[in-house]
Amino acid sequence: PKTNKPTIGPTGRTRARVLSALQSLTRHLRRSSFTNTIECRSRARVPIINCGTATGFEGDIAVGGHNGVDTSTYAMDQVRRFHSFAPIVLVLKVLMEQQGFDKPFTGGLGSYKLYVLVAYHIDQHLASGGSDRPSEILISLLVRYGCIGKCHNEDASSSWTDLEQLQKREELISCDGGMCDLTPVFRLSDCVDMFRECHERLSDRIDQDGGEKNKVSYLSSFIDCHRLRDARETSERKSKYCDSICRPIARDHPGKVSPGRRIGKVFSKSDAQSLKRGPRGNILPKKRPDLQAKTALRGNRDREIIQRGMKNRKNNKKQKRDEASKSFASRYPI
Repeated sequence: PKTNKPTIGPTGRTRARVLSALQSLTRHLRRSSFTNTIECRSRARVPIINCGTATGFEGDIAVGGHNGVDTSTYAMDQVRRFHSFAPIVLVLKVLMEQQGFDKPFTGGLGSYKLYVLVAYHIDQHLASGGSDRPSEILISLLVRYGCIGKCHNEDASSSWTDLEQLQKREELISCDGGMCDLTPVFRLSDCVDMFRECHERLSDRIDQDGGEKNKVSYLSSFIDCHRLRDARETSERKSKYCDSICRPIARDHPGKVSPGRRIGKVFSKSDAQSLKRGPRGNILPKKRPDLQAKTALRGNRDREIIQRGMKNRKNNKKQKRDEASKSFASRYPI
């Protein structure tokens, strides 16, 4: 662990420019038929646009402000370094998504922090004489970050890493140029408890198996396989409609087109063909009974006066102005 904490995210005027660019990009994305939900997270350390596509996939868009190693480049480098990196990350991503610990915005571990933690563990495991096998790496990772056996064996400090203590001391975990800052992860204790619970369930499943070969998956002891299957089927079903939804959309889309600076608002679009908008961007209803009734009274001056007097005015000036009309309407109703 390192104690030098680098500056993350844009600051000052650079941050203002980044937020302005993200706001402009958000308006353009809301006109696209490919996006389903759009949220501009302006208060994050690195401001991003979180958008969900119509095919069910989710992605983040950042404009400047990245200090350090890029997430995709770092992941590709670790895949080339370690054979077990990709399968371990895949298992942990599914696990943390099902438990709700995969969003940094809600206090969980993001992808980049997860990559650094996995790479750091594999590096430490190989340095202590272990092998690069996915099964061995997964069990030892749960032992390390779940602090299994810490209270019984204080001497074996190299076999576990207390993430909560590192967070309190504001220390960083670094590996191959990547740095993991655990300070903003306010649900870190829940993540440690999850690692510990997964290790207990996996150990119980292995003990119950007794070395016999069966078709029961060890990973099913802490991963909901039915939920995973439903998510895969939903993604495959939505991906088939990718070509049909990638079409141009008219300017009178049902998205938010007002020029306000309301960023950080989750936005969902509906069918663009069923709604119409006025010149100011407001949604026009399909039927206007009030306008139809007003149009029907044209040409009949007496009925217009009676209709005007029947209105319940809230403005004092309008109440005094329409006193005669209201008195006339009370004596001669429509």
